[in-house]
Amino acid sequence: MKKVFTLCVAIMASAATFAQTTLWNGEDKELGKEAIGFWADGDPEVVANPETDGINTSEKCLKFVMTNDKKVVKLPFKDWTKPSLQGSTRVSLMIKKSQAENIQIELSDPTDGSEGYWKKVASYYSEAGKWQKVIFDYTNNGSFDNPGIMTITAQTGDVVGEQEVYIDNIQIEPATKVNGQLLSEIEANSLDGVIKLEGAWMKGECQNADGDWQKVEYNDFATLAGKLKDGITSIDMRGTTTKDVDVNAMRGGHSNVLVFADEAYDANNIVANEKCANLVLTNAQPFATPENFTAASVSITRPVFAGKNTMCLPFWVSKEDLGANTIATYVDNEEKDGNTIINFDKKPYVDANIPFIAQFDEANAKETLTFTDKGVVNTPAEMGNPFTGTYTPSSAAGKYGLNAKGFFQKGGDNAKINAFSAYLTLTEAQAAKPILLSIGGETTGINAATIANGNETVKVYNLQGCLVATAKSLNDLHLANGVYIVNNKKVIVK
Repeated sequence: MKKVFTLCVAIMASAATFAQTTLWNGEDKELGKEAIGFWADGDPEVVANPETDGINTSEKCLKFVMTNDKKVVKLPFKDWTKPSLQGSTRVSLMIKKSQAENIQIELSDPTDGSEGYWKKVASYYSEAGKWQKVIFDYTNNGSFDNPGIMTITAQTGDVVGEQEVYIDNIQIEPATKVNGQLLSEIEANSLDGVIKLEGAWMKGECQNADGDWQKVEYNDFATLAGKLKDGITSIDMRGTTTKDVDVNAMRGGHSNVLVFADEAYDANNIVANEKCANLVLTNAQPFATPENFTAASVSITRPVFAGKNTMCLPFWVSKEDLGANTIATYVDNEEKDGNTIINFDKKPYVDANIPFIAQFDEANAKETLTFTDKGVVNTPAEMGNPFTGTYTPSSAAGKYGLNAKGFFQKGGDNAKINAFSAYLTLTEAQAAKPILLSIGGETTGINAATIANGNETVKVYNLQGCLVATAKSLNDLHLANGVYIVNNKKVIVK
């Protein structure tokens, strides 16, 4: 006989509305053989739970003495409940016996008037001598819903002598759903934004025993990954019933996704009880959080260059946190002396979700930002205007970002803006003038990609009045750092 070896995992009970449908437990039964719900096959009886300090804390359970000729008990719940699977494909029970072996469940005698069926699934009991919750997955057994009888074969292999078998908490696991829809009915690459999981989410294996035994592997987490598309930001799995949670498989290639859970699984970006041990992000993928939480360790992969950088972060940050020489936030735009001046004020710190400019020297340029003990704040719909922060990679066409020289430059059709940065939006009238960046009252440059000066020659003089450069347009100017007179205006280039 083939065996399915699965890890014994304690199943976290659901606190949500989508609780398991209990088919039998011993709690409302009298001790002894009378009126216990099971047919008399196997002489079952209700007894005190022999082991209440493990996963099964119930006071009472079912017991029968199994031999090689007596391995079956039958539960005719059609007589009182007539249950529906309601989209679920799994049933479960708790069992305790002395020998590890396959257990089989057969569902039969439908109560909805449909054609009769006998659907059999086997799963391996590995925890000899201890209570174990065993899952039976009927995904590969065809479509059916309203079983009337459950036949439990406590051991499919040979039984040596007599063996006491204890059974408890027989139930239909709640259907696996996303935003109220069955996981099996959701189209591939269709889920984005914030999603809420409901029901039972499990990973494991068993055997379809209807014919030749065939291994059935199920992984709801990997299945979910195939339903996600770009733009997915968080998964809320709180209140679900779980087995062998596989967070990394669930995210697929969407590494920035936050997972809100009831417990802190060993993976990045898990938020449990408003705490995250490791928040690991990249500027190549979108980020958003619908809730506040604290992160003990934060790592954001986004290059920081020597000079000026636009930034926007979901938590409070200081100059010292960043290792920056200067950080500054947007004040306003003004038109002065024929120029569009973008005014910023220097700040010692910046609050969460506020776009800003940070200036670094060569020694502090880096590929990754790291922080400790940060309070991450829920993401607003908009983060500044016209200087706007973004956590979503997008096209930079028509938007103004800082180039490598620290000047605001209009993005072309193929330009992109990455997450955790910011961009400037200008009107046509503002963009038609030379664009100057002023930080703390100091004008720091002229945009080398603003406007052309027609066919006229642009002349650049030093403060001594000497001609140092000419060009057909402002676009063609490439000036070293210094102070110049351009078009009869004083300009500082840094």
